[in-house]
Amino acid sequence: MKSIVKIQAMGLEKLNNAEFANFMSRFSDLVNTTGTKEEAPETSALGFEVADFLVFEEDRSTLTDIVSRSRISLQTEDMGSLDKERDSWVLFLFSVLRTEKGSPIATRRQAANTLYKLLYPYAQCYRLPNQQETAQIDGLLLDMKKEENASLVELLGLEEVITGLEETNGMYAELTQQRTHDQAASQLEESKVVRNRMGEYYDYMVSVTFANSICYPSEIIDTFIKDLNALIDETRALYNQRIAQVKANKKE
Repeated sequence: MKSIVKIQAMGLEKLNNAEFANFMSRFSDLVNTTGTKEEAPETSALGFEVADFLVFEEDRSTLTDIVSRSRISLQTEDMGSLDKERDSWVLFLFSVLRTEKGSPIATRRQAANTLYKLLYPYAQCYRLPNQQETAQIDGLLLDMKKEENASLVELLGLEEVITGLEETNGMYAELTQQRTHDQAASQLEESKVVRNRMGEYYDYMVSVTFANSICYPSEIIDTFIKDLNALIDETRALYNQRIAQVKANKKE
């Protein structure tokens, strides 16, 4: 009696998108190495139709794009405008302070010098990457709104600057958060549809392959099943390592 080697269940649904895409890419490589039947080139050497595999490949390409691409969201244009606006507020603030440092009025000159020294670390924040700039402006505003600086801000008439910068920076931060949420939701929904369809094709192809391994056994099919099971074992091991690391990090 010939021994039967079954194809192991993978549990594709538990993999994240990157793991899923990597597994399917390597599965595709294994299928491609088997070729087609000489007497029926439209049929894979594993038994399923090449046309089905090509549909699977199209979905695999789409998923790879979902995993790798950086989507441009609808908020980008608004964020660009807000970024320029908050830059203008920062530049205006330091322009006022530099001017007032030379004021002939002693109280204004002293107030400007004190605030300028306090806020100088933030002077170039508008040149920073966007998220760092958001954090730096938050720090600048926090320092300006401290009780000991309130009289200096009032003396120099900077209340409107604080309000404008705070509103603009806050709106930018909100749009950043919304964009991140929208991107994640969009990619999740799109990848879910593609993954489900790929999973169905994968199940179909491995089922046909297993059936052919019994009804029409060949060295090509035997080698494919052995290599696929090895890939499944490796993918499981890497998945378990990732989960174990996540759990370990939570305990720390």
